[in-house]
This record gives sequence, structure tokens and C-alpha cells, in this order.
Amino acid sequence: MDIVLRDYQLEAINAVSVAFFEGTHKQLIILPTGSGKTIVMAALAMQFNKKTLLLAHREELITQAVDKFKLVWPEVNVGVCMAERDEIHNQIVIGSVQSCSRPKRLERLKEQGFEIMMIDESHHAVSESYQSIIDELGFNNKESKKLLLGVTATAVRSDNMGLGNTFDKITFSRSIGTMIKAAYLAPVIGRKILTNFVLERIRTQNGDFSISELAEAMNTPERNDFIVDKFKLYAEDRKGIAFCCDVQHCKDLAEAFNKKGISAAPVWGDMESGARKQALDDIKTGRIKIATSCGVLCEGYDEPSIDAVLMARPTKSPGLYIQCVGRGLRLWPGKQNCLVLDFTDRNNNLDSIMSLSTAIPEAAHSVEKAIEIDEEVDKRPKIEVLEDIDREFDILGAARFIWTSLGDDEWSLLDDEKRELVMYPSNGGYIANLYFPDGTLRQIVINPLPLDYCSGVCEDFARRNLKIAFADASKPWMSNSAPPTQGQISYLEKQGVDCANMNRGKASIAIRQIISLKNKQRRLSANDPITDPQEYFLSRRGINTQNMTKWQASQAIAKIKQSA
Repeated sequence: MDIVLRDYQLEAINAVSVAFFEGTHKQLIILPTGSGKTIVMAALAMQFNKKTLLLAHREELITQAVDKFKLVWPEVNVGVCMAERDEIHNQIVIGSVQSCSRPKRLERLKEQGFEIMMIDESHHAVSESYQSIIDELGFNNKESKKLLLGVTATAVRSDNMGLGNTFDKITFSRSIGTMIKAAYLAPVIGRKILTNFVLERIRTQNGDFSISELAEAMNTPERNDFIVDKFKLYAEDRKGIAFCCDVQHCKDLAEAFNKKGISAAPVWGDMESGARKQALDDIKTGRIKIATSCGVLCEGYDEPSIDAVLMARPTKSPGLYIQCVGRGLRLWPGKQNCLVLDFTDRNNNLDSIMSLSTAIPEAAHSVEKAIEIDEEVDKRPKIEVLEDIDREFDILGAARFIWTSLGDDEWSLLDDEKRELVMYPSNGGYIANLYFPDGTLRQIVINPLPLDYCSGVCEDFARRNLKIAFADASKPWMSNSAPPTQGQISYLEKQGVDCANMNRGKASIAIRQIISLKNKQRRLSANDPITDPQEYFLSRRGINTQNMTKWQASQAIAKIKQSA
């Protein structure tokens, strides 16, 4: 292998291999845009060294995959199955789903004996074309020993069609926030710019706004000029992509940019390939500063110098939002961060949408009932801009966890049910365990990682599995001036802590640190022998204390007192 894999890529490869040999044959990996998903697939294909089919739905994705496979595995025997290219006898076949799903081509693919199928942008895998290939090539057969692997930046679909019927397990995932902490992706800053337009008038189709109605409402000269003015105010020295409603919106917004002296070009799916290539080349070289796009650059477009994303179209879809913002996450020399300008209305709040990892939020499950619009209602009311609601926002929802120092370079995150994540220094990095109130533990980070990356992995885990209000810095009572509760005062006074000058948040932090330090002391003394008072207490109640440790004795005593 001529390329050195990053630590999380090695983790992903190991996780897939272990799960496969333990019997999980339909797996999903979730990694953010810019984290090298294709590199992971190529390295896995080389490791398994079996007949492999990789499916993608766009020509750009297929071309990029061929290049990445050759980069990782220079001697690879790779072929393409797309349109007139029919290189299906190679060990690695990278094919378009459109070509591979055609009946005659599919019959010939069945004869090739593929043992591994990989699906790029696998949130599309629920569609009929993908499912026909999966079924016909035997990857839905429970008795099969084949591996089906999906790779995506988001498992969230706007149409409420889950991936659970296609994949059995999310084997590995990392959130955008974790990858930014580990310095693998560019930091993101957001600015939400609200208007008074009421999106409730727009019908819902497949879980998102109706494109035709949205474009009719959004594509006005006033709104397009406003978007350009905000770009000039906040991002004039940046290179960006503006995501639009439809083709006409792309063209009209690009024209608005050009009229105000900012070079721009529209890019859409059915655009003549030569013209599209020229526009993307112009973005790469800096001849134009803005590409206005609809439905084409949100997936598979790899231009790391992009450092501004303009959400010129509102969306209800967390998956689409993540894909769009992902265009600006790749690292690039001199690039400090990616600025997201989110143009939306009061009721379309996606402030924390980027904190999604593997869990699908409730909002993604609900499909709003279509609203019948009175034909007499003007579908294109003038959109008034609200300058006073122009503000920055935490697009990642990332700064939420309060870690407690335990000394000795150890860090603790305590949840509402007294489960505790603890990070320890180990071999130049950090590992992490989750401790339960009964003294048992679960290893969360086994191989040492840098502290920022380790904390990000732990926070991903906490978002999905723990109740974190107790350690959530975003809660209003953590920063306001409300006095401590009577319960907080009582606890702290018993511990000899003066809480006269504390607010409720500081009291919460102090209590958490006391509990975490006590937990640490219990863990350190877990194997100490039982004390005389403990032995006396338990033996008087007929309990055999032979070979019992101090920790076990304290647990037994606690249960007795609790039941009493």
C-alpha cells in the first residue's frame, strides 16, 4: 500500500473485518464527507482480496473510485461497468447502478461470482435498482457468506425509508464534530439569516419541501439580491457553492451574483457535460467564485478549496443538509474554516442538525401532512428580510459536554444515571471506559487516540447511548444566574463545600466533580480487602464474606440498606 491510512480508517477496516468474521454480513459505515470513505473501501477490498463489485450512481463517483483504488492498491485489477464499458471480468469492478441493474447486464454479472459488494452513497440503497442488484447477486441470502458494505456520510433519508431492511448493523461511525476535533476536517461556522416567509404554505413531498412550490416561492429578484449582498458582507473573500431549488433558480441566482460583480456559474444535473466540466474547472482555478447548484454538487463533488456554503434553499432533510455542508469540510492549505450561510424562515430550525451521527432524529421520521393551499393565496409573496435575526449559530451543536478533571490527566463525563465515561492516558494517547453503577465496565476506546479525537469518539457515543442533561453545557440553567437548588445546597454543605457564590450551573459542576472523584477512589480501591466494619455488618446478616473485596462489600451493604 502506497498510502498511509489515518487511525480512524484503520479502526473502520478493523471493525468491518471483526464484525464480518463474527457473522455480520450486511454492514454500514458512516463517515463525514472529506474523511476518505473511498480509501476505506479500497483498503478493505485489498485486505479481503476477493471478487468485488462497487456500485455508485454518478459518473464522477465512479471515476474518483477508480483513481482511489489505484492509489491505495497500485497493482489492482480494476474495471468499469458503465454505459459501453463492460470490464466485468476484472477482480474489482466499479459500476454505475443504472448500467448494472439492466436485466441483460445483471445476468452477466451473476456469472462473475462476486463475494463482496460495496455501495457508495449507500443512503440510496433502498431504491429498486440497488435492491434488484443486491437480490440477484445473492447478497440478501442469509445463508450466504458474502459481504454487503454500505458507506455514506448520512444514514438519514428525507422520505422516511430506513436502511434497516438493507443493512443489519452500523459497524463504524464518526461524527463531523469528532473529525473536526481530530483536525481531519475543516472547522465550520454558521450564520442563520431568517426571513418572514412562512414555509408552512409549501407542500411536503417525500419528506421535504415540494421543489416546484419551493422554487416558485424562493426564486425572486429581491431574495436573490439579498443572498448576494450577504455573501459580499460575510464571505466576499471566499469560494463557495450556493445550493438552490431548481435549475431556473441556479441560473437566476448566478445572474444576480454576476450583476453585482461576483463571478458565478450555474451547475445542474442535465447540463451539457463539457459546459459542466468547464464550470467546475473554473471553480477549481478560481476564475469564478460561486457555483450555484441544484441536485448535483451535494454528492460526489470533491473540491477542497471550497470554504463557503450557501443554503439558498430551505430543507427539512437532515441528510441533504449534511451532504451540502459537507462540500466545505475538506482541508486545504490556507483554509481556516468553512462558513455556512443558511437562508431560511423562522420555523425551519436546523441549528443543531450537524450533531447527527448514527441516530436518526425524530424530525426525520415525521412527515408533515400536506397543506392544501387556497388557489386565491399568492404563492409568491414578497419576502421581507429580517436583519435583526441575522446571527451566528453553532452548526455542529458541538460545545455541549462538560468534562471533569480527575487529576492524573484523567477526564470524566458523568451522565444522569451515574454511568461514567472516563478517559485515561495510555501509550502516548488516550483510551476510554464506560463504568456502570454496579462496578462493571465497557471499553469504548481500546487503541490509544489523541485526546481531542478520543473525547470526540466518547461524545459521539454519549449522544447515542447516554442521558447527558447533567453534563450538557447548552442547558439554560448552566449559564444563568439562578441560585442553586435546595438539594444542591444540602449535598454540597454535607461535603464541606461553600456554595454561597455559586449559581445552579456551578453547583452542578461541583457536585459532578465530587461524585466522579469518589468513583475514582472506589475504582482504585476495588481490590482492597474487606474492612472489619464491613465484615461485621454483613456477617450479622448471614452473608458469607469470604474472598469478598472492599468494593463488593460496599455494593452488598448498599443493596441491603436500599431494600430496608
